[in-house]
Amino acid sequence: MSTERITELERDELRRLRAEWLQYRSRLHDSETGLPTLSGILDDLRHDLEGGAALGVFTFSLNVERQMEEVWGWQAHDRLVVDFIQKLKADRGGGRVPEGVLCLPAVRSDEIFLFVSLGAEAGNGSVVPLDDLAADLNGYVRDFLQLRFPKTDRHRSYIGSSSIVFDPKVRVERLIYRALHEARGEAYARSAKAETRVAESLRRIISNSEITAVFQPIFELPTMEILAFEALSRGPAGSGFEDGESLFGFAERSNLLLPLERACRRRILEDAGPIPASQLLFINLSPAAASDNEFLEGAFEKLVREKNFEPSRIVLEITERTYALNQQLFTDVLSELRREGFQIAVDDMGTGYSSFSSLAEIAPNYIKFDSVFVHEIHRHRIKRDLLDAMLSFAQKTGTHVIAEGIETQEELDTLLDLGVPFGQGFLLARPGPLPAEPTSH
Repeated sequence: MSTERITELERDELRRLRAEWLQYRSRLHDSETGLPTLSGILDDLRHDLEGGAALGVFTFSLNVERQMEEVWGWQAHDRLVVDFIQKLKADRGGGRVPEGVLCLPAVRSDEIFLFVSLGAEAGNGSVVPLDDLAADLNGYVRDFLQLRFPKTDRHRSYIGSSSIVFDPKVRVERLIYRALHEARGEAYARSAKAETRVAESLRRIISNSEITAVFQPIFELPTMEILAFEALSRGPAGSGFEDGESLFGFAERSNLLLPLERACRRRILEDAGPIPASQLLFINLSPAAASDNEFLEGAFEKLVREKNFEPSRIVLEITERTYALNQQLFTDVLSELRREGFQIAVDDMGTGYSSFSSLAEIAPNYIKFDSVFVHEIHRHRIKRDLLDAMLSFAQKTGTHVIAEGIETQEELDTLLDLGVPFGQGFLLARPGPLPAEPTSH
């Protein structure tokens, strides 16, 4: 009886110890990536340092893709991190990625550490430069992201580096943590330095009006007649701002959005002269437009008329998110623009920010159904149902629907079957300079 009782107690103790071990192990190893955490390899790093070898540490940060996580969800972001780590493992020791120990700061982190041995000479005080290798690894990360995100931020540094040399007066763990802090700071400093340099370049581009306007037609789908042209802005070749996303994204981070938009609007109106009087011109507005006195003091209306346009031919595009973030300001701006005769469009409808209550407040002339939902709409019933609901709303409010991003004949046929009146996309026409006399498709 006594023996059985002791055996059962021992079993309970074994179960408890196993549960504690599994919990402890889960903090030392990331099951998704197969990498240990920093805590799990500290003893090995201490052994190497105490043995006289200096270490170099590189931090890989994919934080630039937080935007992806916010838009597409953490699952997609986790897949990106796992894919990158698998590539690091495969390429380690084969050229661009040096041989070393990979780990994470903690489970589920999207930051990766690579510890490499710098040899005994570095441990004796010799300097081992890491800048060249860090620059090459930075290009390695950028190449990886470029395949998945063509608009990858080319001005940001994804890599930081630092060296660790054993000092018997300092606790080894603190030597390691300090090196990681230095590596992260180096990556930030490199990014800040690059952005300061590029911001000066953008200021010159704005000051010299080195902006190019391109125009994408918007068609009446049943007849394929051109309703309007949407104006898009590009920076000069070789500037790093050849696409609108890079141009306006960097301008927003550098507090240059307002002067950039003014320069772009002027360039657009100067280049839009060949558009026939029967066709409209769509111009995008960013959140900065809400605080631009050019709209409230009549300067924009004056500029439009100076360029031989009637305000009624100009359709100003805003996103519902832009309106929601600056609702009171945009309420005044939109009221003034309508009084002057301009038309209003809501862009990116359906991307998660838009709501019918906001649309009722904005009362746009046009709603643009986002390309994310147009993509393969013939294969997705939910997308068709969403568009059908929008068409019903538009019919009741006297609003026109424009489908964006039409790229295949199947998408176009489905949109025609649903009764979508207007559309634009690469299947119909790509953005480009205006011909001398724009005509129908």
